[in-house]
Parts: sequence; C-alpha cells; structure tokens
Amino acid sequence: MTSRRAVIAGAACSCALAGVAHAERIHPAAMQALVGPGYRPVDADERGMWQDFAKLETEIASSNRLLGSPAMQRYTEGVIARLLGPRADEARVYLLHDPAFNAAMAPNGMMIVNTGLLARCRDEAQFATVLGHECAHYLRRHSLQRWRDRRTKTGIMAFVGATTGLVAGVAAAAGAYPRTWIDVANAINGALVLSIMHFTRAQEAEADAYGVRLIEEAGYPPGAAAAMWQQVIEERRASARARGKRYRDAARSAMSSHPPNQERMLDLSASARELEAASVPPRRYDGGRDAWRDAVAPLRAALLDEQIKMNDPGVSLYLVHALARDGWDGTLRYCEGEAYRLRDEPGDAARAAAAYASAVASDDAPPEAWRAHGYALVKAGDAEGGRTSLARYLERKPGAADAAMIRGALAP
Repeated sequence: MTSRRAVIAGAACSCALAGVAHAERIHPAAMQALVGPGYRPVDADERGMWQDFAKLETEIASSNRLLGSPAMQRYTEGVIARLLGPRADEARVYLLHDPAFNAAMAPNGMMIVNTGLLARCRDEAQFATVLGHECAHYLRRHSLQRWRDRRTKTGIMAFVGATTGLVAGVAAAAGAYPRTWIDVANAINGALVLSIMHFTRAQEAEADAYGVRLIEEAGYPPGAAAAMWQQVIEERRASARARGKRYRDAARSAMSSHPPNQERMLDLSASARELEAASVPPRRYDGGRDAWRDAVAPLRAALLDEQIKMNDPGVSLYLVHALARDGWDGTLRYCEGEAYRLRDEPGDAARAAAAYASAVASDDAPPEAWRAHGYALVKAGDAEGGRTSLARYLERKPGAADAAMIRGALAP
C-alpha cells in the first residue's frame, strides 16, 4: 500500500515538473450555465443589448466576407452542438474571411468564426477548445455583465456617445476583436458593441475553466486547451523573432481579451487534470484529428494563403511547420515555399525552390505549386523544366486567371 507521505511527495514532484497552477484558479466544476435552452432577455438592459447585436448580425449575414463553404458550416455547427447540447438551437454560426486567430459569441447567440482559426487548428479538439471558450462567455452572460459594469463606471450617455471610429481603430490595432466586426459595426453603435466584447481577466478565467469543462464533457481531451494556447504563444514568439523584436506577453496589454501567458497554461493544464481525475469510469477521449483533416483539406491552401499574404513570415513559417508536425503534404510544402519567397532573405530563393520541388512530388499538390515550381526552374536556368511545370499547372487549372498569359509565354 502506498503511504500518504509518498502520495504527497509524488504530487509535489508532478507539480514541480508541470508547473504550479495559479492559487486562485477557478475550478471547472464551479461553473454553471446562466443561459438555458430557449433563453430570452429578462430586462430592458438585456433587450437593448440584444437589439444592437441583432443589427450587427444582419450586417454580418449579408457580408461579402462569408466563407461560403456549406460543408465547413455544417461541420462547425456539429462541433457547437456537441459543446452546447440542447442550447445549440440558439446559436447561429458565421464563418468569415479574416486571417486573425479569433472567434467570438455574442449574447444573442451569434457566433463569429474567423478563417484564421480554421487555418491554425491541428484537430477537432483544438477547434472545439476555442469555440468552447467563446460558448462559456455566452453561457456565463459575460457581455451583459460587462455592459452594466461599463455603464456604471462611465455613465451611459458618455459611453454610448463614444466615437465608433476611435474605439474600432484602437481595437483593430490591438487585435482584440474580430476585424470583420469592426468592418460592419459602423451600421450601429460600434463603440458599444466592441467594448462589451472585451472581457475582464476574471471573466476570461471563468471562460477558460468552463470551456475546458465543455470540451471534456463533449468527449474531447481536455488537455487540448493548454496545447492550443501554447501554440498561440509559440506563434507570437516566432513573429517577434522574425521582426527582430522581443516577445511581449499579451497578458500585459490592456487591450488583450485573450492573454495567452504562462499562468494561463498552468491553470488550463490543472483544470484538465482535475476533470480527467473526476471522470469515473475514466472517459475515452477522441481529438478528432482525421475528421478535422478531412473537413479542412479542401480549404487549407486558401486558408494558409490568407495568412501568408499578411506579410508576417515569422507567423507563416511557424504555422506551416506546426501543422506539418502531423505530416507534410503538397499543400504545406507549397505554402512553405511561398512564405520563403515573400520573405526574400538571403538563401530564401533556394529554400522556396526546394519546397516547390517537394510539393509537386506529392500527389496532393495544389495546381499553384506547379506554377511556382515552373517559375523557380526558369529562374534557375532550366527553361525546359520550367515550361513543363507551367504546362502541368494549366492542365490542372485550365480556367486560371493567368492561364492566357502563361499560354502565351509557352507558345513557340
């Protein structure tokens, strides 16, 4: 029989290896939903807030930035249904073109999911982690709490009269809100909407704890939460290094609504261990990697292209290499080449050419990989090889926007 002293010593050793969670960590079991199936506003404050978000939703629903992928729409709604259960009937999901890593759920049940989130997830559990965190904000009615808090502190007339452009500009610069919300919010009081979606640190801690609980109850491994946020930290560090800047923990930014710091990692890990230990009998978790890869495969090239065009090579290369931890394919090799090509540092032309060559050696290379490979060969002096690759690009994408130009260049 194991002694009590040995158990305590073992626990202390585990804490030393994994880090110690924040002393005031919120326990997942303490979180309860404040929104049930069929929930509707209960007072004038909440009704007014819902009306504002309803106006915003009308704008977003008709936006030309909708992803337009019925398959991914259904897939996302399926994940939401696993997380929210019967309450999922109140959720409306909008997938929007925006390369920023973000998602958000409004108090009226509208959920925004950026394509930047789709690009970064390695499995369904990571996707559910972010969606679960936003669902937790919704279930805990954090937006209403934030609205009332700000009204009390600033005075409702001064608050509602704030300049939309000023608040939106600050939010966009800080990356605190989905950019698409800012783009369409000028139809209503954007200052009101954007401000109440910026949560306090305590509310973020609640959403973390409840979000981990939601994904665990849905059958996803709860450790996916810490893994997802650790990936965010690594990405931001890679971006800072590439720009020759020192990494600054987003938790120290007053405008950061999702502070991925070391304390947060420890709390998420501790919550995951707590939930796993409480599962009797032990639950069998499924991260949904295969399902996720099948769902995102038709979109991955376009999703990564959005990120690469943001001209942040540190992020682009980190993202490609992070996804490649699960195996390289033609799309990832092509995107790696594009990131090197646009970075254009000494040696990057050769790195890009090598990546393009690896891409076209894969059966799943996107057509654009053949075009890039062809131009790289021509630049390296292999005109005949370049012509062959460009011809293969046209075979695979005969209706390409640059098809006529390339056919002209290939003509004898």
